[in-house]
Amino acid sequence: MHLIVQCVRFREMLMAFTRRELRQRYVGSVLGRAWPLLQPLLMLAVYYVVFINLFDLKLPSEFAQRIAQALGQEGVGQLWNVLLLCAGLLPWLMTAEFVVRATGVVVDNGGLVKKVRFPSELLPISLLASYLFNLLLLSAIFAGVIWAFTPFRTEIWWMFFPTLILQGVFLLGLAYMLATVNVFIRDTAQLVPLVVNVWFFLTPIVYLREQLVGPDHKPKPLAMMFDWNPMAYFVDLYRWALVVPESIRLTYGPDGKEHFITMGEIWRHLGIVAVVSFAFLLVGYKIFMANKYKFADEI
Repeated sequence: MHLIVQCVRFREMLMAFTRRELRQRYVGSVLGRAWPLLQPLLMLAVYYVVFINLFDLKLPSEFAQRIAQALGQEGVGQLWNVLLLCAGLLPWLMTAEFVVRATGVVVDNGGLVKKVRFPSELLPISLLASYLFNLLLLSAIFAGVIWAFTPFRTEIWWMFFPTLILQGVFLLGLAYMLATVNVFIRDTAQLVPLVVNVWFFLTPIVYLREQLVGPDHKPKPLAMMFDWNPMAYFVDLYRWALVVPESIRLTYGPDGKEHFITMGEIWRHLGIVAVVSFAFLLVGYKIFMANKYKFADEI
């Protein structure tokens, strides 16, 4: 509640900081605001060539066949790989860059933080708002391309918006934690990019959960790590909202048997990320506010 009050009270300052973030991120560059679009496209091309073409990390053949049968079209398996990769990569790129930058947001704005009565809790929010704006823009372009040029029509596109909001809540809580720790332990800023790189490979972005099963269709031992990875749930929700039609929403359950992903399971995913996200925000904000008065002396 206190955070909401602060946002309302300093709303003009918050909007000014957000506009500053949007303007200054690519200031002086030739392409300017085109970079938020070009960066994901470049990374998509790299991951596509490396993981899908070189390492042959593709959908199992039975999934590609099911897609073709369900949609009544042949040759869509490769397109499906690209769309799934892009649907997971877009939110991840935003997450990775934001987490790295948010870690140093207090230290980098030390001149403001040292000022009396400056609401430093607004710094992570303004940074997050700029990243969410770019993700929303890119996702809108991505969804438009899907609807205009591909046979995939998802029925739960509206699920994108609560997923985006909850991811923002989760990242804000994480930002408060990391920014606070970094004020007192500067090695945090060097460690976080390494952890983010590991986090990427523990998130089903260049592969699917369904591929982590053995020949008997039973989940591999390490597959359980997804139950403890919030980004795995977010990636699933983004894919279901942007790419996956109801007719091919199939997966393998804990018992190794194939089952249809119902709306109940989708709501379960959303409920899990909601609880985790608000828990992170509550804990992170409490940590930040409890140590806020020490920031000026440490910076």
